[in-house]
Amino acid sequence: MSRCLSYLLGGTLAAAFAVAPAAAQESLVVAAFGGKHGQTLQKCVIDTFTAKTGIKVTVDQGVSSVTVAKLKQQKGNQSLDVIWLDGEVSQAAESEGVFQDIDPAQVPNIANIIPEAVHKNKDGKITGLDDYYYSVGIVYNEDEVKQAPTSWFDLWKPEYKGLSTWPSMSDGSGPPMLVYVSELLGGGVDNLKPGVDKMKQLEVAAYYDSGGNASNILSRKEAIIGVLDSGAVWSLADAKPFEVGFVIPKEGGLASGTRLHLIKPSKAAYEFLNHALTADAQKCFVENYFYGPSVKNIELSEKAKSRLPWGPNGSIKDLRFSDAVAINAHRQQILDAWNRDVLGRR
Repeated sequence: MSRCLSYLLGGTLAAAFAVAPAAAQESLVVAAFGGKHGQTLQKCVIDTFTAKTGIKVTVDQGVSSVTVAKLKQQKGNQSLDVIWLDGEVSQAAESEGVFQDIDPAQVPNIANIIPEAVHKNKDGKITGLDDYYYSVGIVYNEDEVKQAPTSWFDLWKPEYKGLSTWPSMSDGSGPPMLVYVSELLGGGVDNLKPGVDKMKQLEVAAYYDSGGNASNILSRKEAIIGVLDSGAVWSLADAKPFEVGFVIPKEGGLASGTRLHLIKPSKAAYEFLNHALTADAQKCFVENYFYGPSVKNIELSEKAKSRLPWGPNGSIKDLRFSDAVAINAHRQQILDAWNRDVLGRR
């Protein structure tokens, strides 16, 4: 009898241990953005994934630079399973060796996204997948700004002294915008002086670390004009803290995207990546946050089409992307110039 009981208990314990690893994988930790962007990801991607699979997702919210710092600190013992990053920050982190290769066989929806959304390392392995795109332009309070700006350099007009907001180096658009201003003034990524000298002359109300932070600054009317990405602009417009204006300056807007990376491969992590690239998830996101989708041929409302970063009839080919590779190669010089010369005002 005791041997029979022992056998049964042994079988029960063995079965319990056998399912334990699978049960342990029925949860994920995902790094995502904050603000309305993060709320929309929660609604359209994360919550719908959990509803579909039963897999619980814990969100680690923060800006991309902080997420990358965490990956570097935890190298070899990562707490994150999947992460979202700004495109430029993603490129900078590629050499850190913190991204895992993505097996396309485990993410069949890769076949449904545009080719530009698939990013590979020097060995030809997929390490990142774009989900959305945006264009950076000038946002302004139409109640306070009576004449719509037409140029980036309108931000330096005397009437906006101390009333503008601009991305810091923690925001994904910060380094590219400093390089872009330098390029417009005859410099470039390897000659930042023209841009740095110009930025030293700009007296802002505040620099911001994220689109949500910028929206709060504008909503509180600490600033009445500034640089902001299209998705955050349209969310602000729908919140109606004031009449929101948005223009792509005559010199051209600056585009970027958000990117998914695999940190700890598992069946659940792959299911999450695949779900994020479904037409339903992306349609929901675009209808609520107005970024451009990476999934092809999504049917959108007229409102969403009109707010796409490439316009109602355009495509990703109409956007101007910064040279992320060059920016990453000079990232430390960019950060040093910003901290020493712009913030230090020397």
